[in-house]
Formats: sequence, C-alpha cells, structure tokens
Amino acid sequence: MAKIHSAAAVKIGRRVRAVRHHLGISLEDLGELSEVSWTSIGKIERGAQSPNVETLVRLATALGVAPGDFLEDVTADDYGRRLHQVTARDLIAARAQRSGAGPGTGSGTRPGTGSGTESATSSWPGASAGPGASAG
Repeated sequence: MAKIHSAAAVKIGRRVRAVRHHLGISLEDLGELSEVSWTSIGKIERGAQSPNVETLVRLATALGVAPGDFLEDVTADDYGRRLHQVTARDLIAARAQRSGAGPGTGSGTRPGTGSGTESATSSWPGASAGPGASAG
C-alpha cells in the first residue's frame, strides 16, 4: 500500500479520480490534457502526493471543473496536527477585547496597534521588503 500524504491529499485525490472516471478518460489522457505527468496524477489520486496550486488548476481546467471543487471542505486539520488552533479573526478579537476596543475598530490597521493611520501590512516584519529581501 502506498504511503498516504495526508487526509487532505486523499480527499482531493478521490475528487480528481471521480471526475476523471465520470468523464471516462484515462490517466494518460488527463496527463496529456493537463500537461501533468500521468504518474503524478496517479499519485495524487491515491493520496500519496499533494498537488501544488498549479497542478490543481491544470487538472481542474482539463477536467472542466472549478479548482475550488477539489478543495471543498478541506481544512488545515486535514494536513495533520496544527500547533495553532486559532484563526486571524480569533487573534484580532482577543486583541480588541484586551485593549477595550470594540469589534471593527481599527479597520485597515494592524491589529493591536491602536493607530488609525498605520497600514495593515506596513509594520509587519518583511512587509515592505522586496523579493528576496530578508525580513530581518
């Protein structure tokens, strides 16, 4: 049995295979249509390989479906244990609650700064750095 990459890879792979089978095309046909190696598609369909965004878009385009169809109900938890169980929304709400600010205050500002003039990304590490620049 092939090694499984993740629960997410299994979900995505099953969806790719289902559409391919529904259309009645082979791995080789899909490989040619999508310009993705048919052996890679086989690994994706078995959940042994997780497709990158480009591959997912190429497969979806060749199959005539939206790339998002393959990602329906796939979450970060499907990739294994997460160190952080909170979302950005949770973090912003907690910071607003600590500072006494109500929800929605500071919209367009970096969370927790209290400044209404600072852009959302201007003071984040590396935000103004160009391509290849170190965040310090």
